[in-house]
Amino acid sequence: MFAELRPVSGLAIRTQYSVDYLNTENEIYWSPQSGEGFGSNGSATSSFVNRKNWVWTTTAQYDFKVSGANNFSVLGGVEQQRIQAKSFGLNRIQVNDPDFTNIQGGWATPNTAGLGIGESYLLSEFGRLNYNYDRKYFISANIRRDRASQLGSDRKAGTFWGVSAGWEIANENFWQSSKLSSIFSSMKLRGSYGRVGNIAGLGDFASLSTFGSGLYGQTGTLVFNQVGNNFLGWETSNKLDIGLNFGFMNDRITAEVSYYNNDVDGLILNVPAPPSAGMPSSVPTNVGTMYNRGVELGINAQVIRKKNFSWSSSFNFNFNENEVTSLAPGLNRVLSSTSGLETVNITVPGSPVGSLFVTRTNGVDPATGRRIFINAQGREVFYQFRAATGFNFEYADGTRAPNVSSADAIVYKNTNPRFVGGWDNTFNFGNFSLNTLFTYQAGFYVYWGTYAGLRDQRFWNNSTDVLRRWQKPGDQTDMPKPYFGDNVSNGSAFPLDVNVFKGDFIKLRTAQLSYNLPQSVLGKARISSARFYVSGNNLLILTKYPGPDPEVSSNGTGSTNQGVDRNSVGNARTITLGVNIGF
Repeated sequence: MFAELRPVSGLAIRTQYSVDYLNTENEIYWSPQSGEGFGSNGSATSSFVNRKNWVWTTTAQYDFKVSGANNFSVLGGVEQQRIQAKSFGLNRIQVNDPDFTNIQGGWATPNTAGLGIGESYLLSEFGRLNYNYDRKYFISANIRRDRASQLGSDRKAGTFWGVSAGWEIANENFWQSSKLSSIFSSMKLRGSYGRVGNIAGLGDFASLSTFGSGLYGQTGTLVFNQVGNNFLGWETSNKLDIGLNFGFMNDRITAEVSYYNNDVDGLILNVPAPPSAGMPSSVPTNVGTMYNRGVELGINAQVIRKKNFSWSSSFNFNFNENEVTSLAPGLNRVLSSTSGLETVNITVPGSPVGSLFVTRTNGVDPATGRRIFINAQGREVFYQFRAATGFNFEYADGTRAPNVSSADAIVYKNTNPRFVGGWDNTFNFGNFSLNTLFTYQAGFYVYWGTYAGLRDQRFWNNSTDVLRRWQKPGDQTDMPKPYFGDNVSNGSAFPLDVNVFKGDFIKLRTAQLSYNLPQSVLGKARISSARFYVSGNNLLILTKYPGPDPEVSSNGTGSTNQGVDRNSVGNARTITLGVNIGF
């Protein structure tokens, strides 16, 4: 809801209050007879989540002209946002009778489930000045100050600003009288530079040391479960953007090309503490600097505009180069793990953030079927599994070599796509409409940790790769001679380069076919509109990545551990049938 007051011409004072309250109930049942509930003899969980979010914004904007051609717009305002969340629930396991399928049935063991509490607050003051002369020259400046509750007590506030300028070249007299005006229907040059803040992904209590509670026997306990950082501050970016917008054929075809440079300071990363420190978690810290530089291109076109048929299309392309340029003094690298299983990512100066960190190999020895490793000194080392002695590494001449491990790993491949974009098309034919969206990513690699498990020679299931295993001298293959218990040769013990694959892909992200009933039919039924549609998501993927989906991440939205697929499930393919009716 909002209220707006206009006391004089050109002045608008507006206050707006927005509320989003969301209550969620989750009911989960796992059968004791198979699947997830087999090990616990069944499981039932009921949980409740309450989330409250409100935003209150008040602004004053004054628009005025001076001498006709000078146009000004001044805005100032304040904004507050508060988010609160709490959740609780109950889990029960070991069912008395498999016919009980809800939380109220007969279960032996109760457990707490879904316990959570959170709160964050953001207070902002901001101002903006816009000026344009005769709709040809544009200048804008803005400044804001934000205070966020997630940050340390002395570093909650940050001041950010920006300036921009634009030139509508096509509105100049010299342009309109030149031959270029017959080629380009519009032409605008623009540029901006500013400093912005970022705390995306930080937990509500990221700067605080927190404790959890529990029971030991029948006695209440406290446990130290998060290390705080009272010096945690804003991650800031100094961003430069220079671009050109232009159009052809009365803007039936428009294009935009821009160059950007984003220098990030106070980079926020979760820094692991040494085990000897006895800390229960990594610590969010402003640890260094990095940059993102690249080029963006966007093209929009009304390809066909006929009475009964039209086709509009848009294509965008982005090239991005990322590099960490420094870390905090005394910190030369940040290692990130996946689900506590393995450390696959590393962040170091001179490389992209979250690069893959693996040990190199050089195929399989045709004479003996042994995996050939490359150690930190660059020497080839042959591995022979022997259950009695454990690891056994030798040089090519048969002399004993130090064990190769994750300590021999190198910064290997980039996990951040260098090329990202999409192609969107909409076709209208009579009352039918078809929309398709293709997206693509290229220039990145994925560590397929699932592959290491599928080729582990212990008690796990194997992939069909074992059918091409080495069997006799002279065999040329990528699968070493199998030995029961060998979890080193194929990457289960520590990450290997043989489990790294290019993640490039093209996806048919969405497709929708719809039909609008004609007005001649709707009028008789007293319906204003009726639209029938069928749509699909993730319908097609073109990729050489052997896993289920190169776009998934076992580490969610983690900033330093992307590009890892460890037993992940691919994005779901969905088909939706629907109808929209208006009265």
